[in-house]
Amino acid sequence: MNSESDSDDLLKLTVEIISAHVSNNTLPASELPQLISQVHSSLSDTGKSVGSRERPTPAVSIKKSVTPDYLVCLEDGKKLKMLKRHLKT
Repeated sequence: MNSESDSDDLLKLTVEIISAHVSNNTLPASELPQLISQVHSSLSDTGKSVGSRERPTPAVSIKKSVTPDYLVCLEDGKKLKMLKRHLKT
């Protein structure tokens, strides 16, 4: 039953997306089946696992990233006095 329920939900989502797209955009009738297929396959692929990703290694150790004079960004290793400006970029 779970598989049928998921399939029904997937079909309903596909119908909602396609109907919203068609109501706001012009689309030749010949391209509609391809669009339906693409949306359905995209939605069905969203639940699948991507695989294991490697954990990124920080530019410096966490203990060394905080000093009295500055903070070190763990992503790029930049020494910052004001973290607020760095986070805005």
